[in-house]
Amino acid sequence: MTPIDRITAATEEPSSTLLRWVTVLTGLVSIVAVVILSLTDNTEAAAAVGSIGTAVTAIGGVQLSMRSRQ
Repeated sequence: MTPIDRITAATEEPSSTLLRWVTVLTGLVSIVAVVILSLTDNTEAAAAVGSIGTAVTAIGGVQLSMRSRQ
């Protein structure tokens, strides 16, 4: 076996599973919020929510990739 074998769900830590779901849900919620705010002509708020959602999703993705390489 190589040290790069994929981790199965059975051997995965619960904290990394939670982090993955929080990252995914944050991205989905920010997309929905941006669409709703854009439809109600709140473009400034939509831009702010979009940038915050993008930042949180990017940070979560970096943390997930670092956990998977350890």
